[in-house]
Amino acid sequence: MFFYVARQPILTQDKQLFGYELLFRDGPHNAFPNVTSDEATLRLVEGGEFNTGIRQLTDDHHAFVNFSEQAILEGLPRLLPVKGTVVELLETIQPTEQILAAVKALKADGYQIALDDFEYTPEWLAFLPYVDIIKVDFRALNIPQIRQLLSNLREFKGQYLAEKIETPAEFSQACKLGFSLFQGYFFARPEMIQRRALNASQTVCMQLLELSSQPNYEVNAIVALIERDISLTYKLLRFVNSALFKRQSEIQSIHQAIVRLGQSEVCRFTALMATATLAEGKPDELIKLSFVRARFMEQLALSNQAYGADSTSAFLTGLLSKLDAMMDNDLSAILEGVAISSEIKRTLIEGKGPLSFFLKVCEAIEASDWTKIELFAKRLRIEANTLVLYYHQAHIWVREVGRH
Repeated sequence: MFFYVARQPILTQDKQLFGYELLFRDGPHNAFPNVTSDEATLRLVEGGEFNTGIRQLTDDHHAFVNFSEQAILEGLPRLLPVKGTVVELLETIQPTEQILAAVKALKADGYQIALDDFEYTPEWLAFLPYVDIIKVDFRALNIPQIRQLLSNLREFKGQYLAEKIETPAEFSQACKLGFSLFQGYFFARPEMIQRRALNASQTVCMQLLELSSQPNYEVNAIVALIERDISLTYKLLRFVNSALFKRQSEIQSIHQAIVRLGQSEVCRFTALMATATLAEGKPDELIKLSFVRARFMEQLALSNQAYGADSTSAFLTGLLSKLDAMMDNDLSAILEGVAISSEIKRTLIEGKGPLSFFLKVCEAIEASDWTKIELFAKRLRIEANTLVLYYHQAHIWVREVGRH
């Protein structure tokens, strides 16, 4: 399963890259998908932020993302990182008191605000102190209308962005009018980006939604469900690390992440996963291998407590150890925005620490390298056959999990 997004560059007057507008696509063809604007935004946020990270899609430049009135009021922008995110208010949004309050709150959090395809009415004047960028459509308005618009906005202290610039003459005219940012086919057509997305079981999502909505909230049951799904584990950790939450300490386990979120945010997370209609299907061999590693490393930590490895961290390390193969990307890039402990990151990226030894044991057993297996068994002070038995038991556990 792949995640598709189109991005169109936004440039400065000297034609330096300022950022990209990101547009959800439902396939490799660069055409607007047959979905509502709300669904397109939801799937862009879910796929872009929880799979790869918005900053990777924009090469660490500004990310312009469109939001409808409903999305703004529901706080959807806060699922994206504060740094570099430009929240675009769609032209269909009405300048109500509710929207103004939401914009003020987003601005206070550190987000940049843009008004898309702006058309002047006096009600928008109250928004100007909180707006960073006003986008003007050069196909919708002629030059006299644009001059009048700019005259009405004399108090605006931010930047003007000229949209749909298609010729050198339009670019020159926009510069003379005082525009400092530019977007359009004159510079570049939207470029398609394809990223491999992880599948989260729709059935598990619905079970999670049901559990998280119950009055008698059972944390352990939710943890058990999420631990069965590598995609949900990864996306949960990205969710915990989103701008909605100010992390006080590193995440050591899925249980800690669930407790940190609290019931309302767990419910929100599961609703997002279910609504985004993630593909349903049996896990492939890479995912099965991740499950086996997770269970094996957890049991290894429990039976060798003197070795100094935490069992929950061991489980999470094994679960995430094949993400690079699943997502066709470097582990350091994948884990950049994920809320896990530095110990786990060091293990997966640098191969250092007690957990990296457990991972090497996994690899030796998977390769049937008996020389290494016997060497590792001596270090753990157990029989080599016992070590292999643990791995076999992990396989049995994975089969049992798959039946439920």
